[in-house]
Amino acid sequence: MIASNVSYLCPVCGYPGLEEPPYDEVGCSSFGVCPSCGTQFGYDDATSAHADLRKLWISKGMLWWSKAQASPSGWDPVKQLQAVEKRINI
Repeated sequence: MIASNVSYLCPVCGYPGLEEPPYDEVGCSSFGVCPSCGTQFGYDDATSAHADLRKLWISKGMLWWSKAQASPSGWDPVKQLQAVEKRINI
């Protein structure tokens, strides 16, 4: 993968550091996994809506999901959620 300063937002938890978009411009999934909430795009969201996956992540305590990638310094899941909720106008 080519290094880039561009990052993408997780539509489930609002994590702003995805290295590739969850879906491309024609709607094909990246099958990437969000390190924050653990959603695999094209798999988990194939049978559950993003809003439902978000509620599930919240109900489980909004914990950092990835064991291989540490959470960013100052990571705040509440601020993440506020960003995604603002973007989708909840």
